[in-house]
Order: sequence, then structure tokens, then C-alpha cells
Amino acid sequence: MKKDLYVLVAHIDDIELSCWGYINKHANDYDNINLIIASDWERKDKIWRGNIDLMSSHLKNKEFNYINLKFPQRKLQTNLDDLKDKFYGIINFDQRFDILTHDDKDCHTDHLAINMIAMGMYKYTNKFITIYSPSSSKFKTNYWIPLDKDAWDIKVKMCNKYNIQAEQSYTKLGYYLQSEEHYNIGKTYQMENFVHNDYEHYDVYRILKWL
Repeated sequence: MKKDLYVLVAHIDDIELSCWGYINKHANDYDNINLIIASDWERKDKIWRGNIDLMSSHLKNKEFNYINLKFPQRKLQTNLDDLKDKFYGIINFDQRFDILTHDDKDCHTDHLAINMIAMGMYKYTNKFITIYSPSSSKFKTNYWIPLDKDAWDIKVKMCNKYNIQAEQSYTKLGYYLQSEEHYNIGKTYQMENFVHNDYEHYDVYRILKWL
């Protein structure tokens, strides 16, 4: 039976930083992978499209469906109804689907807006998984995905195209980690929560539903 994945995020670069581990591990589980970004950042769009090609090449030419809804950044909560209508219009409810999206324990208002909308589709999903980001607070992971050298190198290459380190300097990401380790958000989670594992590079997620 066919199954789709909908990655619902607020910003360009949220996918590379927080979703890549899941996509890399589970890409072959899905017939269609839909990358839906709520807000636009024109100068980053070209970078993002190049990163889609990198992901596709690494995953043996897996195709991605990309939609940018072009809502203004940091104003998603004031556009909730329109944003919800856009999201619901994209989802194919006649086919099994999973959702990967922001967590409700996130301090970024744009991330919270996406989570609120996505939770409205929770009962229709087979899997509902949330992501850890630099603005997460009290995130409780139950799914650790290690990144092997090839997957880690792809993540670094994608993230290096942005100026993530400077833009995230006000978050714990900038305080805890140096250089390319800024992208190792599993390590950030480990430091924040005083936990330990043997993975060198990894992403972390919270499974809310897994059928």
C-alpha cells in the first residue's frame, strides 16, 4: 500500500538542520516525500533548491515534492487560518501518510504555529514525529538516528551554504558547539539533558504516533 511523508516546517534550513537524519534513514519507506515550507526567504531559496538536489543524489535520485507557501517569517501565528487552509489543501487524505514537523516544546513562535496546525491532522496519520531544533525547550526524545560519515558530510555541506552559525548565535546551538559541530543537534540535546550515547553524529526526534 502506498504511503506519503509530509515534512511540515516553518523555514528554509529547518529540514537540513533537523529533518535530514529521518529523511536519510526512511526515504525508501515512502512513495512520495513532500517538503512543505511555510515561509519564504528569497536569498536562501536558490541554496535550498541546490540542497534538494544533494539529498536526491545521496538517496539514489529519490524525488522530492517541494512547496513553499511564501508566508512572511515570524508572522505565521497571525496567519494561522490561511496557513491551515494551505496545508490541508496539500495533504492527500485518501492515502496513508506520516508527518514530520516541529515539536510543541519549542520557543520559536513560527515553529509553534506549524505544530498547532499539524496536530490537527494527528488522528489521520500513521506516524507523527516531531523534530528537535535549536529553539526547543524540554524536548523529550525517544528516537535517536545516527548519521554515518556520508550522511554527516552531506548535512555539513548543506548547512554550510547557509550562515546558520551566525544566525543561531542567540540560541544554545551557538553556546554549546563550535564550527561544524553546530549542525550536530543530537549532541546539543545530549548536553542540554545530561544524557549520553555512543553516537558521534546524530539527530533526535520525538515519536508521538507510530502505527
